[in-house]
Amino acid sequence: MQNKINLGIIGKNFGYHVIYKSFLKNKKYKIKGFSFKSKKTEKIKIPKSVKIYSSWKELILDKKINAVAVAAPPILHKSIIKFAIKNNKHVFCEKPFTCSYKEANFICNLIKRRKNISHMVNYEFAEIDAFLFFKKKIINNIKINRIFLNWFININKGFRANWKENHSKGGGIIFNYVCHTIYYLEFLFGKIASIQTNIFLRKKHKIKILKGIIFFKNGLSAQLNVKLGSIKKKFNPIHQLKILSDKKTYILETNLNSLSDKFKLITFDQNSNKLNKILFKGKKNQDDFRIKPTLENSKKFSTWILKDKIQTPNFFDAQRVHLIINKMIISSKKKKKIYV
Repeated sequence: MQNKINLGIIGKNFGYHVIYKSFLKNKKYKIKGFSFKSKKTEKIKIPKSVKIYSSWKELILDKKINAVAVAAPPILHKSIIKFAIKNNKHVFCEKPFTCSYKEANFICNLIKRRKNISHMVNYEFAEIDAFLFFKKKIINNIKINRIFLNWFININKGFRANWKENHSKGGGIIFNYVCHTIYYLEFLFGKIASIQTNIFLRKKHKIKILKGIIFFKNGLSAQLNVKLGSIKKKFNPIHQLKILSDKKTYILETNLNSLSDKFKLITFDQNSNKLNKILFKGKKNQDDFRIKPTLENSKKFSTWILKDKIQTPNFFDAQRVHLIINKMIISSKKKKKIYV
């Protein structure tokens, strides 16, 4: 059994700022190389022992590399992962894992025939400390009545448009944001049975909106309100999950002023509607909030590779997220409730 996993990273932005800084903390990996399109490397501080490859194919073809972490734009995911599987590389992929349910199905059909290949998709919210605290310490001890998800994302004026805001390229309000909520809602509350959504653009203010209700198999439901825009006066950015129980209201939330903002869990007494207490608060520091949960997913990935123990979230979990996204789009177009 190998002691170190030789890793190659594909993609510079998230690949360096989150993947590299997360995997570097995991001693099970030795980072051997990077592949990225831009030739500008002044903001990247990596040792000379880490090789820069001219293309992702060249990186994957290097026989010394055992696994690849894919942080390239989603429009490239299908080609990169297909080539990595063909060349017997383990794959850690950033969400949303391809651009469509059809592409996700294609990759999952390939991986079914390759039992020796480990695979993960980095849905990191389920590994955030405040979410784990709520899952382990609170959720089984309360009777949940209603769930509300409010996620208001403010895109800075002058923001250079790229794939992240383009639905056809694997971005936009659903692929870049709502895919996270689908995964962590099932992680916290169980399998989704049906959905009713409305996705639209408020042209006057150029705000993209997703509203709807998710119905779980256990009888619970969650009301969704996700907004993506660039006019600061219209809403304050926040990511909030509000859970109303029989006695108290629990709120998982973070302000979105910077990537160093951490989630906290607070509780309100429903009779007085006053702050009861802060149950959990993430440690305040300047680290990107995505690094620690990505590190936890990297540990699961190395466990699968080294100990042959299947982990989640994997390609099949991401395939299910794409299925639900597909149902959301159909529900919005047909303006009716759709079963998953």
